[in-house]
Amino acid sequence: MATDEKRQTLAGPSRPLGSVEIPQFYLPGGDKGVYAPRLYGAATIQFGTKRQKIDETRRVAFLVPLDPQVKVVDWDTAKPTDVLPGELLKESQVKAEYLPLPADAMKVRTFTRWAKSFDRWLQRTQQLDLPGKSDQGETVSVGPKRGGVSVELVAIVWQLG
Repeated sequence: MATDEKRQTLAGPSRPLGSVEIPQFYLPGGDKGVYAPRLYGAATIQFGTKRQKIDETRRVAFLVPLDPQVKVVDWDTAKPTDVLPGELLKESQVKAEYLPLPADAMKVRTFTRWAKSFDRWLQRTQQLDLPGKSDQGETVSVGPKRGGVSVELVAIVWQLG
């Protein structure tokens, strides 16, 4: 019975199609299981202060699970990933079934809103910790410099697991 219930929640043996304007990729890795949709965001972030002579650039990437009922993506639930955009795969490496995409994930307008919220989330949450002036182990956090967040890619990715 549990297997029947699991099968009913699957979208099927082929990837659910969204708008061609919404990029879809596969995460590398995994050799069996079911493909689950994730929202993937990658960016380059520049931190800098003239006063402290800091100029650092980081590349970051994050994943958010996409449950079928989701309408609003909460980037605060995102988990970092080491997979950068150039490592994403255009085709699946393993034949498997797929979990369904949320209906809103297939709408360009909603997807664009999710991408913009990724940019704002990065501005709000990404920090560079610097040693403070005192010898008491204090640190000072510096956010991205103005215009320092450059979103490289926001896409739906399929993770086998």
